[in-house]
Amino acid sequence: MTLHGVYGFNSRFCLVEMTCDCPPDGIDWFGFSVPEDGKDEYELETPYMEQFLNEDGTEKLCDAWDEPEDCEDMTSTRVAFFIAKGHGDALDTPYGKIDLSDPLALPERLKSIIEYEKP
Repeated sequence: MTLHGVYGFNSRFCLVEMTCDCPPDGIDWFGFSVPEDGKDEYELETPYMEQFLNEDGTEKLCDAWDEPEDCEDMTSTRVAFFIAKGHGDALDTPYGKIDLSDPLALPERLKSIIEYEKP
């Protein structure tokens, strides 16, 4: 896994951008969560509005909520997704922990392509 960045998106969400060493359908989304004391697994914060990007992160490969078509030859997947702020400083993933404590400014290249819908 390559972490490209954790960005402040708005007052409620961060945007996480990463590349996983697998095709889109190989990402174990159920393994992503922000652990919180006293909360059961089904209550934890998880990724929201996953969006699949091209290799350099300048274009989306499909609409939000969809997976790219014809992805069987892909060996890696660049993806961006939202994670709610204020629930913990680390995102657990099957690929390692991601520090959420110090988000960066959202890059211009993502401002024009990332979709956001209020949950």
